[in-house]
Amino acid sequence: MDFSNDLSVIILAAGKGKRMKSENPKVLHKICGRPIIYYILKQIEALDPKNIITVIGYKKEQVRKYLEESFPEIRTVDQDEQAGTAHAVLMADKYFPKMCKNILVLSGDSPLITSDTLKSLIDLREEKNLSVSILTSISDDPYGYGRIIKDRSGKILKIVEEVDATPEEKEIDEVNSSIYCFEKETLIENIGKIGAGNAQGEYYLTDMIEMFIDKGKKVASFTVYDHDEASGINDRVQLALAEESIRDRINKRHMKNGVTIRNPSSVFIEDAVIIEADAVIESSCFLNGSTVIEKEANIGPFSQITDSRIAQNTVVNSSVIMGAEIGPENNIGPYSYIRPNTVTGRRVKIGAFCEVKRSSIGEGSKVPHLSYIGDTEMGSGVNIGASSVTVNYNGFSKLKTIIEDDVFIGSDTMLIAPIRIGEGAIVAAGSVVTRDVPGDALAIERAKQKNIGKGAIKYRNRKNIDRE
Repeated sequence: MDFSNDLSVIILAAGKGKRMKSENPKVLHKICGRPIIYYILKQIEALDPKNIITVIGYKKEQVRKYLEESFPEIRTVDQDEQAGTAHAVLMADKYFPKMCKNILVLSGDSPLITSDTLKSLIDLREEKNLSVSILTSISDDPYGYGRIIKDRSGKILKIVEEVDATPEEKEIDEVNSSIYCFEKETLIENIGKIGAGNAQGEYYLTDMIEMFIDKGKKVASFTVYDHDEASGINDRVQLALAEESIRDRINKRHMKNGVTIRNPSSVFIEDAVIIEADAVIESSCFLNGSTVIEKEANIGPFSQITDSRIAQNTVVNSSVIMGAEIGPENNIGPYSYIRPNTVTGRRVKIGAFCEVKRSSIGEGSKVPHLSYIGDTEMGSGVNIGASSVTVNYNGFSKLKTIIEDDVFIGSDTMLIAPIRIGEGAIVAAGSVVTRDVPGDALAIERAKQKNIGKGAIKYRNRKNIDRE
């Protein structure tokens, strides 16, 4: 069914979420790199509704800012006093005239809900011409949820919240998901008639269900098989469980698209990450932000990659890469740290225990091990010896090092920026270079070595005396 002309959506996202024990709005807590509400909105967008209204309250400017930046088509209304779910829906009354025949109402804290389930709920209301269809589930631990009270024939009598339920009602395992599809006119006619005669002193949408039943209106439930899909997030434990489920969905999506993931339960991939077919992700990797992994790349165990592009046929082994563009056929790590604004060409090697920051490294160049390259423009065919450093900071500003093509830098060399090493030059091991080196020159900067006969014995004897 095409709902584009029949569906409006109201999302309830005004609450603080006291059990989260946080100063941040509950709907903005992140799961796999995205706010909780993001996942709900993406499923709703798949239904192609005519309009989406989000009711916001606690820290509303933060929520509004996120929605304006990420979902600009959505309209927001304020609920400054959180007086219950029915009161929240009533805050959207100025949009009621523009709403469609089907009004889907759901909480902003149910990130596992799917568009297929929501479609089934809307279908049920349409097919049976209900005043409201209610999404329910069967829970092994129904504590905290509203219970669905039915007669022996299965007809819904009412929904009772946990705080208002009798001991017998608390034994019921069919629970309310707080997701409803209302018929527009029935909702508008009755939303303002709900009282607050309950333990919380709030206006519940669940009370409207009982009102409908008392008036002889048609009410029915659609039960989703997976309770987790219909459940909301109330605390950090539930947040972690929801993230586990969404992480599993993300990993399966990539694997179905041709990506090999070793030991998927140990791999964390955020929702925005793109991975091309035939890439391999080894155990215990973290891929975050807007990262792109191209085909045939191999991301080795314990790698952390954030907001970076890893080109095809590149191997990354146990390294941290942030905000970088790593070229094709590179070999990175193990245990290297590639920092933002680093760009590498083809067949670059950055070996063990290296750090590279805000630098470009040309084709075929090598920084094999134990080196720091910062604020550097490096040409092709360059070899950087072990334990070499570009000294890019003078205590006041960052300065640039330029290393032209085919340069050889010996081990334990310090290049004091600003400096240029000309094409084909060689810098001898152990040098501290403070001036430019012309192309094809050999630069050596070392103090003259002095050997003191028997000096080691005298030194040790002196140490013995000092200890006494």
